Amino acid sequence: MYTPLIIIITLFVLNWIIRILIRKNPQNKSLVKLSFLISFSMIAYTIYYFFFIR
Repeated sequence: MYTPLIIIITLFVLNWIIRILIRKNPQNKSLVKLSFLISFSMIAYTIYYFFFIR
């Protein structure tokens, strides 16, 4: 497996775990911010890899 694919899959799985925790405790604003940060970094890394590396 390629390293960028492993990074994107890991971020995706982490984001889903955090979203499950958010559903259990929707008042936790730090988890919401962390989920947003992971989503943004996943999108940014994908764009960076496919447009600037290749």
